[in-house]
Amino acid sequence: MRVTVRPLRDDEISLYLEIHERAIRGLAASHYSRADIEGWVVPATDENLRRLTRNADREIRFVAELHGNPVGIGALVVEKSELRAVYVAPEGARRGCGSALVREIERTARDNKLTRLTLHASLNAEPFYVALGYDVLERTEVVLPNDHPMAVVRMGKNL
Repeated sequence: MRVTVRPLRDDEISLYLEIHERAIRGLAASHYSRADIEGWVVPATDENLRRLTRNADREIRFVAELHGNPVGIGALVVEKSELRAVYVAPEGARRGCGSALVREIERTARDNKLTRLTLHASLNAEPFYVALGYDVLERTEVVLPNDHPMAVVRMGKNL
């Protein structure tokens, strides 16, 4: 299987949200309630597209392609040493796309002189990150845009 990772282009913000939603609905529904899923999915409204395009946190964003088809997204926030996102749509799951995204995020982090990354993993993604060398730091929750609390796992890895 051929997986490539490349930078997300500015004109691909709607693709980013599409993959994000497909990954959540397709892979996380067994671990989270309907309220969690609905609060977690970011609708592709004009305002959300503008906010993501503004990129206030200066995320470095990536797209994973499987045989040339975009199936995954990832993001790194250098200033926070944060692996912000890795989402893979169901058709790319367990085919090396997520691992390829994490490798590229870690490489970019090292290129930016980071020595450690932290992240908030969804419950369904915890085994994935553990297999890639991330340690569980704490079980906690985040508050979603719909004010619904969602269980997550805070994790970290020395690079």
